Amino acid sequence: MKYYGVTDRGLVRKNNQDSYVIATNRGGDLFAIVADGIGGNLGGDIASRMAVSYFSKVFSETEAFTSESKTKDWITTHVTAANQQIYEYGVKRPGLKGMGTTLCGAMITKKGIFIVNIGDSRAYTWHNDALKQITMDHTLVNDMLMHGQLTAEEAANFPRRNVLTNALGVWENVRSDIDVHHEKMSGILLCSDGLHGYVDESRISSIVLSRDMDPTQRSRKLLKAALDAGGYDNVTVVLIDFTGDSE
Repeated sequence: MKYYGVTDRGLVRKNNQDSYVIATNRGGDLFAIVADGIGGNLGGDIASRMAVSYFSKVFSETEAFTSESKTKDWITTHVTAANQQIYEYGVKRPGLKGMGTTLCGAMITKKGIFIVNIGDSRAYTWHNDALKQITMDHTLVNDMLMHGQLTAEEAANFPRRNVLTNALGVWENVRSDIDVHHEKMSGILLCSDGLHGYVDESRISSIVLSRDMDPTQRSRKLLKAALDAGGYDNVTVVLIDFTGDSE
């Protein structure tokens, strides 16, 4: 397994509110997370850093997971704890109330691959030359699309397409999608909407599926594609390739 992560401010934003981490625990499990901060220049930056810092610390201190149910319980417990930590930090500080972050993570264990999602950062998987999105965006436009209130064409040009319906730290309670995957995968891509919001999925797929590049080269090429598309947002990419030796 090889993996690589990269984040960039982009060409328009004054600071980078994205954060990421690739951590391992005492049992050799791996947890990769992308977090995209929201709630103002300062607040979003703080929230995303708090999220990845929290999970990096608690995950590194755990032993290998022994069952699927215990892994899901661990994720749920710590999502709740991280949400409370960020929420209380914002409430207690003038100007930071409402700060929060997306969180999209892939935990690779011997009991399966666990995907956790809050917000609109995304996880994709690929196998047999096909890239597939495996998370659902927690956005107003996606909810309206699912309920038949918008067509796909209308959704693409919806003026409030970036409005989130769920985020870590914004509200006292948070919901998270936690799914376990046992199917064969060649790798996983995690990214913020600075990539998937501006670069066509066919372009993302062509880069991810390139056999002549390692994860470092593919990650940097995905970042370049986002910058070439205008670099309107912060961009974060984490690529995990299961077909090679660990870096």
